[in-house]
Amino acid sequence: MKKREKGRPFASKTLSFISWGIFLLVITQSSCLVTSITPTITPPPPTITITPTTPPSLEGEKYFVDNINGNDTYNGTESYPWRSIKKATDTAIAGDTIIVRGGEYVPPRGGWVFQNSGTQSQPISFINYPDEQVVLKIQNAENNTYNIFRCSVNPSHPESWQTPKADYIKIIGTDVPPHFLSNGVESQKGIVMQGLEGAQSPAIVASDCDYWEVAGVDFVETSSGIMAFKNNWHLMEEHSTDYWHVHDNRVYSFYRESGMQFNGNFNLIENNEIYKVNNRSDTPYGCQMLNLLGNNNIVRGNTFSRLGSKIECIGLLFEWDLSDANLIEENTIQDVLVGIASQGGDGNLIQNNTITATLNEGKTGVQISSYENRITWPCNDYIGSGGTIEAALPPDNPAHPDYQYYYNPRNCHSMNNQIIANHISGFRNAWAMIPIEDESNLFLDNIVTGP
Repeated sequence: MKKREKGRPFASKTLSFISWGIFLLVITQSSCLVTSITPTITPPPPTITITPTTPPSLEGEKYFVDNINGNDTYNGTESYPWRSIKKATDTAIAGDTIIVRGGEYVPPRGGWVFQNSGTQSQPISFINYPDEQVVLKIQNAENNTYNIFRCSVNPSHPESWQTPKADYIKIIGTDVPPHFLSNGVESQKGIVMQGLEGAQSPAIVASDCDYWEVAGVDFVETSSGIMAFKNNWHLMEEHSTDYWHVHDNRVYSFYRESGMQFNGNFNLIENNEIYKVNNRSDTPYGCQMLNLLGNNNIVRGNTFSRLGSKIECIGLLFEWDLSDANLIEENTIQDVLVGIASQGGDGNLIQNNTITATLNEGKTGVQISSYENRITWPCNDYIGSGGTIEAALPPDNPAHPDYQYYYNPRNCHSMNNQIIANHISGFRNAWAMIPIEDESNLFLDNIVTGP
């Protein structure tokens, strides 16, 4: 057992006599069960009601797209399909389903845009034709505006870059026989969103477009799979991207900082695989498989891994002082130097995860960071900072839904997080609180092995 380093606690400063006895007993078996100080009041873990995946509506129209036999002057039926996806996304209204025949489709610059919203009972659905693989392919690596789908309501953008606020959109791929993509990657997802080496465009970009479901999609060689933004700009207007259900997708080889990033609230991210794979990092902002910058999200049952990449990626990052009250459970995080890192998040519940280090390189399983008298990242989240974080900040007004998570408190500490019953193996430090030990954080019943 290594000695505890200053500012990098292996156990709490204060343990009861009974807990200390248990600690010593379990240490001899190369694992430990550790208790620390009970935190102060913590927000309850989120509960999200998600509408289950449903088949296409029987009431709406079914529009077919075929880039070989279709023509946009046709009526969009199976016998007379349209040629372009744009024709379908321009036309579809609540309850309609877009069914795309197999083949490769190139999005326009800025991506395809749904011109209308669905509703809770009648979403707009975008699916592949059964047993046929649809490849939506970015063909520009350098520019960051070659997205595949875009839905953006952002008060900082010019009118020409705004899109309609399209809610209740479903992009659902059904599995197909395995195919090899043009870059040699094998895929059996019905929908593939593919970039190319060094791609700088996220596949899906969204701001203030809510209640999307994305499932059964392979994101291969994109800058990131999904980038979901808050664009509040400390105004009372709320422009968060909320209530997404993202499940059963794969991100394979991404080139910028995040495999997926969710800056919104009440999103459910489950049963996805996110793999770094490549050794490129076209960004100065670090690397993480998943980045959360919102509250009341659930991240469950996912697999995160560098998958052999040499880039120093974190498994999951809570960033700035807005990533609060999230539930992180039953995920597998492996081949990482740091498993989970909080840079300002409060009241998060991290439980029943398996976190495994890269062999002989693992640094910290769970890292909780707090700072004093600092104005650089991650403490530059204040109005007037001039940084990109200003986009996500709510106004100093209790009526705004994000107010309580940002201003109460606003101190650049990570507080009241609970790290419970995780299996952490192979790291030099199972957990650490740095550079300040904020003892409102609770570590309980974690099983630690090695190195």
